[in-house]
Amino acid sequence: MWDLKLNVKKTKYMAIADTSRDLQLEDGKGIISHANEYTYLGVRITKDGNHEPEINERINKGRGAITKLNSILWDRDVTPKTKTRIYHAIVKSTIS
Repeated sequence: MWDLKLNVKKTKYMAIADTSRDLQLEDGKGIISHANEYTYLGVRITKDGNHEPEINERINKGRGAITKLNSILWDRDVTPKTKTRIYHAIVKSTIS
């Protein structure tokens, strides 16, 4: 009916908290390999369900953004309102 085709070379699967093994498709049409890590909607998920690497990566990106903006954020000539706008525009968008 839909005539959908699966590209087995590009397709992988991940099962959380399960032993990983390749899946054999019916009729010998290919093997779908397993993945230990997967990015879904921009969030990295590991096989054991651990989000720690993703959290640490976002923290480091935020630190890097603040480090680059340090001279502006500590400048007394820049108003607090402008600093807040810069923070929301650059730092928050980097970590979220």
